[in-house]
Amino acid sequence: MKIDNKLTSFLNGPYIFFGLIFIPAIFVGLQHSNWTITTVSILIAWYLFGTYSGMEIDSDKRIFKAYNKHFGLLKTGQWRSLDNYIGLTLVPMKSIYRMYSRSNRTNTSEKQEFRIYLVNQAKKPEVEIKSCKTLEAGLQSIDEFSIWLKLPVYSVKH
Repeated sequence: MKIDNKLTSFLNGPYIFFGLIFIPAIFVGLQHSNWTITTVSILIAWYLFGTYSGMEIDSDKRIFKAYNKHFGLLKTGQWRSLDNYIGLTLVPMKSIYRMYSRSNRTNTSEKQEFRIYLVNQAKKPEVEIKSCKTLEAGLQSIDEFSIWLKLPVYSVKH
């Protein structure tokens, strides 16, 4: 069975506003019939909003590939064996994004998520295979992965 999970977008949190800079440039280029500005702005915006990372797993062949999908079309990454990993674990994560303005004001946003990792031989989380928004979804997903990949579940040590 093939499993494909989108993990993260190229622009996360408040950094998505950097990508929005290119949207007005598209309209300015169209108004002034400047096709160079329009084309370059479209390509940059397409790359920023269309690129993401993910994880593809083939449970029948027992291989996985951590990949980047550029422009939402071109997938790059290498296949690796699942046999190098001894299990799975669920790790709670708190992502904090902080931006500073020129007047030294701070904009902070937080996001709680639960990530499922492959556990290496040293019993440490190494490769992220899925990200879940709630603990319940994470527990359900790790149970499914444990059955599909025939790997035990390890608890996280604090």
